[in-house]
Amino acid sequence: MKQESNILQYLPKIKNIQIFHWLHEDELQKVLLISSILHFKKGGTIVSQGDIGNCLYAIIKGKIEVSVKDLKEKKVVICTMQQGEIFGEAAIFLTTKRTATITCTEDTSVIQISRKDLLYFFKSYPHAGNKLLMMMILNLLNKLKHANEDLVLEKQSDVDLDYVDTLIHDFIAETDTPSD
Repeated sequence: MKQESNILQYLPKIKNIQIFHWLHEDELQKVLLISSILHFKKGGTIVSQGDIGNCLYAIIKGKIEVSVKDLKEKKVVICTMQQGEIFGEAAIFLTTKRTATITCTEDTSVIQISRKDLLYFFKSYPHAGNKLLMMMILNLLNKLKHANEDLVLEKQSDVDLDYVDTLIHDFIAETDTPSD
């Protein structure tokens, strides 16, 4: 990981990140001043499942993979994310362990903002802070919606498998019975 020292050069790029889109240029500059720009090589880990988190991240360039370990400690890829998307926003609201590991699938640059600095921003610039909070909440709600949709599909497939199981048992029972 390499930390960028000339962060103001990223002003045009962060404008394209959804949560920052509604901020004015002076507000974006203030966000950059409380941020770090980090560069990771392909295969680099940004966040590890189980670590205590206190930062929000937004992808400036590159792609990442979100994965979790299942009960048998096997890696399960949940999704991929790319430029313009954010992750780690729950760490702004809660002091809790990270629920996933974030790994770069290509060279990736992210903007990192700590809870402490973001809370300072909210307090110092309430109008801009409210816009950021609303976008963070909207992003979390969208993630919840997608998680719920995935659960419904999973439950639906469980029901379908039960139905298929019944069909197979019925078929076997019919083939075991001699015909007239």
